[in-house]
Amino acid sequence: MAKVFGYIGHGGAESGEIFETVKRIEDGDFESWAKAWELTASRVEAIARSSLQKGHPVSARAAFQRASSYWHASAFFGTPLDPENRRRRLVQRDCFREAAKLFDPPIEILEIPYEDGRTLPGYFLTPSASGERRRPTLLIMGGGDTSGEELYYWGDGAAAVARGYNALIFDFPGQPGALTHDPELFFRFDVEVPIGRVIDYALARPDVDPDRLAIIGHSYGGYAVPRAAAFDQRIKAAIAFTSVPDARAGWLEALGLDPSEPYPRDLESTLGNNSVVRWLSGGIQVSHGYAGRPLAEWLDYTGLFTVEGLEDRITCPYLNIGSSGEGAGMRARAQAFYEKLTSPKMDRLITAEEGGEAHCGLNNPSLKAQIEFDWLDEVFGLAAPPVRPAPR
Repeated sequence: MAKVFGYIGHGGAESGEIFETVKRIEDGDFESWAKAWELTASRVEAIARSSLQKGHPVSARAAFQRASSYWHASAFFGTPLDPENRRRRLVQRDCFREAAKLFDPPIEILEIPYEDGRTLPGYFLTPSASGERRRPTLLIMGGGDTSGEELYYWGDGAAAVARGYNALIFDFPGQPGALTHDPELFFRFDVEVPIGRVIDYALARPDVDPDRLAIIGHSYGGYAVPRAAAFDQRIKAAIAFTSVPDARAGWLEALGLDPSEPYPRDLESTLGNNSVVRWLSGGIQVSHGYAGRPLAEWLDYTGLFTVEGLEDRITCPYLNIGSSGEGAGMRARAQAFYEKLTSPKMDRLITAEEGGEAHCGLNNPSLKAQIEFDWLDEVFGLAAPPVRPAPR
């Protein structure tokens, strides 16, 4: 729920609509969740289309934004292979794209050349459509369960534009947004390859400053960012929320298992059919191309998803940011990786006392953005001179 609340600050949701929806959800029932959010999404989408037809673009944009968010919520626990779930994700994307046309300047919809004729979906946001100068640019990626559309809200898309940055939001293979775009785009451990294609695209634009190109990754993106920074020196600043040096350890922890112990081959009978197992096997495992295979085989594959041993290859400034509610194991692994970095670096933990302890700071996107962009401004030499009070 923290995720949907995190959309509110930039117009992606309203608290009243969230609370009204939650009342109709049965605890632990994924189908009840999907139907409740779909009902709200459909109602708000109807408002958007009516407003657009009647010539009210501001109202239409606001309603399309919220409808997209609620469609995204409805699909959250579904599997990418389920036709109903794919339908919901396509409507989610289409609503956001309708809203994108109504921004000023409009949000640019991207298909970034990838490989074998395939493309990666994305969005390009800029403070000015004139393209009169090259701007610092933030490449924004989410995690294992995100779509690019939601990163406008809590992933810093809107926050970047407000501070004079370009924002290039993209879905990398395996993410729901990428699989909605192309069902064959599964996760791959060498994420530096697709991210390299995104960098190729960004640096070919006349409005991107190559000396001020930064990247941020959230959750599973906290694995992708340090990996990309280790292999691609075109990245001039990197932010991970939080660093994930060993992806398999995180998945084992999510399953309630000790990452330091061998896991049984018959995990399904060991763990039962709780909601976490259903979410992982129904969505995350499928996104790795391991649909229908034993959980243990999928976990074997995720052992390739590591950046351990690559610390000395990262030379750009690096921000490791985390939240206290993400768990001691996740924080400890991130810290151990961070300590081995030799590049300029900063570590920041957001606490419950600050109201941002949820995973990826979802319950306080404003604080999250302030920390990240204040750091970026200083790294790129963009911080304004301090304002001094006038003499009395």
